Amino acid sequence: MGQIPHSDRENPWLDFDMDKEKVVARLHKRIDKASRKIDELKLQTHLAKADARVSYEERIRSLDDQRDKLRDEIHRLQHLTSDAWEDVAEGCKNSWIELKTSLQKAADEFKS
Repeated sequence: MGQIPHSDRENPWLDFDMDKEKVVARLHKRIDKASRKIDELKLQTHLAKADARVSYEERIRSLDDQRDKLRDEIHRLQHLTSDAWEDVAEGCKNSWIELKTSLQKAADEFKS
């Protein structure tokens, strides 16, 4: 499995040998943080000029979809046997990286 550099403290897989419940708990914290950031961006969308608002709203919908996909994967991960969870965890990791990257790009775009 590919690993994210250990210097990334946001990474729930710093110790992939940890048990499933700890990974799920860390993912829930990350998704809660992402949801708060999406809410902040939604507020900025409402304050944006009309011509930028449509683009921002599309970006927000995409972020909501990515977050919902990760929530679904976390839910699936929670209900798997201990033998099968690592494969699904890899998908969760990839979804988290995608969501985190998209959030950062959106935040940077909204600042401009």
